[in-house]
Order: sequence, then structure tokens, then C-alpha cells
Amino acid sequence: MKNVLIIAIALGLTSAAIACGTESGSAAADEPPSKIVRTDGTYDFDDFLAVGFKKGKTFDVEGLTGAIDVFYGFWGLDPYDRKEFEARFYLTHSDAVEFGTSFAEERIGQDAKLKIDEATWKQGLKEARACVRGRAGYNDSSDCSVSRYGDYVIYSNVILVCEGTDASTARENCDALLAEFQ
Repeated sequence: MKNVLIIAIALGLTSAAIACGTESGSAAADEPPSKIVRTDGTYDFDDFLAVGFKKGKTFDVEGLTGAIDVFYGFWGLDPYDRKEFEARFYLTHSDAVEFGTSFAEERIGQDAKLKIDEATWKQGLKEARACVRGRAGYNDSSDCSVSRYGDYVIYSNVILVCEGTDASTARENCDALLAEFQ
């Protein structure tokens, strides 16, 4: 009887430990993925062109601390469903993280600073705005205050700001483009 009690207690403790471990594991799964996806290597715009990125515009980097080049353009495996991106290049990965993160945060999501009097870096604001559909499916040209970009990633010395209606969709678009570098 004593052995049965000891075994029952041991099984109970084991079950509790497994359950606790599983719960903390699911909490980690709910955390957003890291924005830093690669720390080594150095890339330039030619690397993006080599994987089919189409340049739309070159932006002036004045006011974008530490940046050496910024390009706005399009990419997609399906030429009829290309997504829009800003590719911001820095000398090093450390520069991208240190100087570029706050500027990228300003450009994404619901809290994006898309008005010229709010944005720290004024270039590319027009391209960053998406017009949302108004009533009855019509575009309301006065409501182009939503960011086209849902998220960004830091890929070595590049900050890639990616189109998406939310962070998850934007991250999928970032990941699809960066998979071409593998």
C-alpha cells in the first residue's frame, strides 16, 4: 500500500511538472518572433536586385541617422502580386540596430507616424501610406493615414520594412523575400 501511495505521488508530481512546462512553452510560442533575423554578413542593393527586387525610388538618407542608402521597391515570386518594401542599408549590423530601429518603428503598424509634422524622417511618407476602403467599397482619398507596412526585420546591415496589413502578414512578406538569399 505504501508503494502504491509513493508511485501515485510520483506520478502526480511528474504530471504537474510536465503540465507546467507545457504551459510556459505555449506562452513562448505566443511571443512575436525576433526582428533580428541575421547578424553576420554585409549586403548592398545589388544583392536585392539579384533576387528580383524591383527598384521604385531612391530616398535621400539625410535625417536617417547612420543610413547609407534607402530604396523603395517591389518584390514577389508572382509578378502580378508583388509586395512593397523599404530597404534601408547601414555600414554594419550594429549601426542598423542602434540607429535604425526607432526610425523603422515609426513607419509600421497602427501607431505609424505618417504625417510630415510627426515623422522623424520625412522621406517615403507618401509611399508608406495606404488608403483604406470607405463605405460601399469606395476608396476615401482623405483617409490615407494607415501604414502600408506592418513590420520590419533587421537582416545583417539592412532594415527591411515590409508591406502587410498586420505584423504577421508583413513578417511573412519579409521572410519570403529573405528566403531568396539562402
